[in-house]
This record gives sequence, C-alpha cells and structure tokens, in this order.
Amino acid sequence: MNRTPLRVLAAILAVGALVLTGCTTDIAASHPTDGVWGYVAAADDAQLEVSGAASADELVVDRVLSPGEAWLVVHLDDDGKPGMRVGLQHIPAGESLDVAVALEDVTGDTLIVAVHADRGTTGEFDFSMDDPAGSPDRPYFVDRAELAVVVDVE
Repeated sequence: MNRTPLRVLAAILAVGALVLTGCTTDIAASHPTDGVWGYVAAADDAQLEVSGAASADELVVDRVLSPGEAWLVVHLDDDGKPGMRVGLQHIPAGESLDVAVALEDVTGDTLIVAVHADRGTTGEFDFSMDDPAGSPDRPYFVDRAELAVVVDVE
C-alpha cells in the first residue's frame, strides 16, 4: 500500500493548522501601534530632513518629501514615543523646503517630528491618539520604521 498520498495530506493539514494558529492573535494583549500600522512608502517617495534645533516657538524642517498631501506633526518626546502634540503643519504632495512649523506648549529637551498622510478630510488632521491605528491620517512608514526624527530644543 502506497502511503505517500496520506503523508502528503497529513503534512498539508499540519502546516495549515500551524498557519491558522499563527493568524489568530489576542488583539487586547497587543498595542495597536506595534509594528507597521501606518502607510508604507518607498524611501525614494517619503523623506524627512531636519538639521537644526527647534526653539520653543518654531521648528524649521529643511526638507520633506511626501507621496501625497500630508502633515508634519510635532510631538513632545515621551520616553522615545510621541507624547502631546505641540505643532502641526499641512504640506502638499512632493518636495517642500524650509517648512516652518509653529509650536506651542513645548516642554522638555527633545521633540519627535513625523510625517502623516492626509487621507481623511483634506486639510483636516484626522488622527486620534486614542485610536491611532484606526485614524485615517496615520504616519508614513519607510523600511518598516515610522518616518520620524528626534529634534533637540534650544
């Protein structure tokens, strides 16, 4: 009796069970922003450059390249994660140079600047820290990392 077809079927069922088991996750146990949870962009299409420090009132972004209309979002640095938003500036698709972002309520020595897509209502920042992964204006990710930089405050 040739048992090869039975072995092949058993192997397929075992692999299928492993795949299905791996696909089930406990959503409540994972943070909604673990991994890539924004919009994926190629490194040639999404870039962010800031060379200087921010003042308490303003940050100048040297260069930003965005594949679509977007937002420059400035947060207080909360132990390496974005804290309270202290600045927001809409930018067009393509390259923008020397973009000034007005800042308010800056505390601390560092800020986090990120580029978020404008995918909700055009010209309105549709992002909620209470539901970051469910918000339409999520950040861009390049090479599995959020398109963001840390900036010193003078």
